[in-house]
Amino acid sequence: MTPLAKRLPRELRRNIGKYLGIFLLMCGSIALTSGFLLAAHSIGCLIDDMRDAYTIEDGRVTTSFEATKDQLKAAEDAAGDVGGVTLYKNFSIDAIIKKAAGDDGTKRTLRTYAHRTKVDIASYCEGRQPKADDEVAIDRVFATNNDLAVGDKVELEGRIYTICGIMTQPDSQALFLNNSDFTVNTITYGVAEVTDAGFAALEDAGGAPAYTYSFTFADRDLPTADRIDAEQDMVEALTDADARVDDLIDADSNQGIGYARDDVGGDSMMWMTLLDIIIVIMAFVFVVLTDATIEEESAIIGTLLASGYRRREIVLHYLALPAIVGVAAALLGTALGVVFFTEPMRSLYYGSYSLPPFQVYWSWEIFVKCAVVPAAALILITLVGLLRKMGKTPLQFLRHEASGKSGTKRGLQLPERMGFVSRFRLRIFLRNLGNFATLFVGIAFASLLLLFGLAILPTMTHYADNLETSLVAEHQYTLKAPLELEGTAEEREQWSALECLQSVDGVLLSAAQDADDELDDAADAAQTAADAATASPSAESLTAAQDALTKVQDKKDALYARLDDLADILGCNRDEAIDLIDKASKIDTDNDDIHPVNTIDNGAGAIAQAEKYAVYQLQYDRGDGNGEETISVYGISTDSCYWKGLNVGDGHVVFGGGLLDKFGWSEGQKVTLGDKYEGENYSLEYAGKDCAWGSKSDMNIYMSIDDFNELFGNDAAYFNGYVSDEKLDLDSRYFAGDTTPDDMRAVGDQFIGMMSKMIGMMIGLAVFIFLLFMYLLTKAVIDHSARSISYMKVFGYRDSEISHLYIRSITLCVAASLVLSLPVIIGSLTAIFRSMLLAYNGNIEIYVPAWSMAACAGIGFATYLVVALLHMRSIKRVGLAEALKVQE
Repeated sequence: MTPLAKRLPRELRRNIGKYLGIFLLMCGSIALTSGFLLAAHSIGCLIDDMRDAYTIEDGRVTTSFEATKDQLKAAEDAAGDVGGVTLYKNFSIDAIIKKAAGDDGTKRTLRTYAHRTKVDIASYCEGRQPKADDEVAIDRVFATNNDLAVGDKVELEGRIYTICGIMTQPDSQALFLNNSDFTVNTITYGVAEVTDAGFAALEDAGGAPAYTYSFTFADRDLPTADRIDAEQDMVEALTDADARVDDLIDADSNQGIGYARDDVGGDSMMWMTLLDIIIVIMAFVFVVLTDATIEEESAIIGTLLASGYRRREIVLHYLALPAIVGVAAALLGTALGVVFFTEPMRSLYYGSYSLPPFQVYWSWEIFVKCAVVPAAALILITLVGLLRKMGKTPLQFLRHEASGKSGTKRGLQLPERMGFVSRFRLRIFLRNLGNFATLFVGIAFASLLLLFGLAILPTMTHYADNLETSLVAEHQYTLKAPLELEGTAEEREQWSALECLQSVDGVLLSAAQDADDELDDAADAAQTAADAATASPSAESLTAAQDALTKVQDKKDALYARLDDLADILGCNRDEAIDLIDKASKIDTDNDDIHPVNTIDNGAGAIAQAEKYAVYQLQYDRGDGNGEETISVYGISTDSCYWKGLNVGDGHVVFGGGLLDKFGWSEGQKVTLGDKYEGENYSLEYAGKDCAWGSKSDMNIYMSIDDFNELFGNDAAYFNGYVSDEKLDLDSRYFAGDTTPDDMRAVGDQFIGMMSKMIGMMIGLAVFIFLLFMYLLTKAVIDHSARSISYMKVFGYRDSEISHLYIRSITLCVAASLVLSLPVIIGSLTAIFRSMLLAYNGNIEIYVPAWSMAACAGIGFATYLVVALLHMRSIKRVGLAEALKVQE
């Protein structure tokens, strides 16, 4: 073993605290990152395999009312140019779910499907699929968050069901109540499956079905552009066939399908960036500490160079320990991450997303990123720092001029008026300026992590509060088509009759109509025959009249048979069925200007305070490949009692504060919005501050309802929603949704549930980084000043007095760094939030309350106090013999 190699164990023992701290920080960071990346990679592979394993749809289209066979055939024919498409009936009911016992009263919604076997096939984790009419299988995440298990009893729309299975649905990997929502909702929203009969029972209980048709193309590898074109053609064909299309969602735009995959990929980039930053800072810490070691051992290096050692040998010697520590930390960290942290990281996602059972997919790319690249980067940066320091001559090293550029090094002239203590502390600061600069960067980075963890919940709660206050009424109802609340009792009966008849299979109605037409024809023929017999009595004319009367009776019997069939379906007798037909016939269904009347009378008071509005969703291209923002355009009354203070009417367009904050539109700018269903583009101008309204979470555009209908080519009386402070009972055939403040509050609860584990981990990591950075870099200051400390002891200074001079100087720098870094951190957080969330719907402004900033500085300073206690021990260990060592 060479003499230099023999020094390595002694060097390691002498600086065990320094190298152990570096080892722990690097090992811990790599362990967390490698565990997360492997979990994320495995989840990504699992999601990618689901498309074929569970036959995930290529898209879905939703109509206001159930489509006819001819309408569906038209849609299928429209996709013939791309090889064909298959549509699947995929109806759902948003059922209100309550625990059969011990329910807390919170409104929870379970989107319930009939058990699917051809598309979007569920994966069962526990139990089995529903077989009896009173059985239901529910989503795993929703069940976990609401303490539901196989065998429990629940109420769906007032009917008792038994949970027979816990499953995940591939089209609801992320639970979004609405595809335009900003975040998943796993607490008050879930999905479920029942039998076909169970689904019909829910509909009978008042559940309003969403008439959704999922589809898969024959060519599953169809290019995205061709697939989108085909979907547009399908929508046009449905529209041309008189079907009213409410929604079209391609699989790539369906957040229930793609959100989890995007989230995992985005988080992987965030973790890799975090690791890269930690490694770079660690490398600079190595450089600073190595610089301090070289300056401390300057005379030894000069002696070695003068004795014939080559610079390469000395560089390799001082590189050896950082390299060994770095490689060992990288390898052990990766191993620990794979073995111990993959499962905790997996649980972070499986607690929020509904995915099939987890399995690990190994990736050599992750090994390279977490083990090879950090170690190589650390060694390379440390090597560059060493080469920079080793460019001096042996004489310069012998004279302790390794840190200077010349043989003479003069100190900064300080004012004589300054006291001894102040000048001494300032000298300490100037002599260790590089260490303190690196300390500032480390503190800023650790504070960034810590403040992010402390501010994320207030930010999300603030966002949820803004969403809640953005609701102008206790209920915001959306409709599938216009529905009038006002009407006479007779009109309600007529529309109720029509609605009742429209619920019957169209074949039966057509058969009854045909039988009625045939009876009319037979009656006309009998009248003609009777008139002929009266005019010219004869045996032939009398026989013809008698035959005609017999045919009338046959047609009448046939009509009664059809009416009896219809009555059986409706659950009434023949006379009641005839009465329904008579009432429904008084409505001119061919008149497009006539709106249906709500069959339930809500009372004059509730009707008077309800206000009509119209809403439609358009898309805005965010640019730079960040997808499209879904923007709701509202048409409201110019004298609205709910939307107060909006300058709408006469062509004025008002933009929500969130849109302006997120995209930074300037006064006079024209914004182009697209309609993905009709292929139309609309240009709206932002006229200035007078045309801005709402909080920074408001992502809507407002105009008068007249301007709205003119813009979109609707009838002048068109509307599709009501705002109301009182609950309204609306016909289920026209009811689309009800948004309440409770729904908005659930967003904040959801974020707290999703982020709590991650926040604890981030705060813990930040405190750990605080502790190690402060210890390593402030230790360098103490070590650099060891000879001065020894001199002071020789001159009679006590340990407490020396600590007062050195520790106080470091304390002031740490305190200043904690405070001065806050503006930088808040600015960085704002930029990070904007870049992270640009590709998502909605706008979240970073909200950093004063208490979180105070907590960040307090935690940082408290962590430093622990370090200061360790340094006081280090000062006590500096011996008097240090002063006797030869300098020249």
